[in-house]
Order: sequence, then structure tokens, then C-alpha cells
Amino acid sequence: MSERPEFASFPNVTFVEGETNDSVIYSPGGSADIHLQEVFAAHGLEGSGYDWQSAVHAALVERGPLLERFAFDSEAGMFCAYGTDREALGEVATTLEALLAQPVKLVEALAVAAERDLFD
Repeated sequence: MSERPEFASFPNVTFVEGETNDSVIYSPGGSADIHLQEVFAAHGLEGSGYDWQSAVHAALVERGPLLERFAFDSEAGMFCAYGTDREALGEVATTLEALLAQPVKLVEALAVAAERDLFD
């Protein structure tokens, strides 16, 4: 496993290089998303890895073909997207970082997730 240089600009997301797939990993519940607890709570959510997956999915739903270039494999304590397409994984990382930095974008993504029934 190694950190990819092109992912070094993402302060909260980790890129993991695997033998057959690469992954974008984020661990919720720390200092990066503490300010977003109320946003998740407004939707009856905790801000788990599954909740972040729903938000990222919703934020990317209008970019349908992009969603076909990677897969999600989140758990309660971890957001994970994986695949062989590093460009697509870069888009996932960019989207996740934007949701962390801009609460209004997270609010919008969660509204789309609720509207389209994207919550796991």
C-alpha cells in the first residue's frame, strides 16, 4: 500500500494502491467532519461511512457514467470507493473533500440522497 502523489493534495482522503484495485478511503467521525454532525442529524443520520457513501453517490448521480467506473464498499466506520480507474477515484476524492469543506454541498447531496432513496 502506498500513497499516490496525485492524491497528496487531499487532506482527508487516503488513496490505497492494491494489486488489482485501488481505493479511496475516508474515516468519518474525526476533526474533519465534526462540524457536519448537525447536517447528518437533520436527516436522522450519524455520519457513518454508509452515510458518506450516500452523500457522495448523490453528489455524483447526475454524472451517471462516472458511477459505472468505480464501486462503493463502505462500512459503518469507513467510506470506501474502489476500482481500477484512478481518474474516477480522483473525482470521488474531490467530491468527498468538497462535501467536507462546504456544508451547503453536503446539505444538497443529502437532500438528493433522500429524494432518490440512496441511503443504505
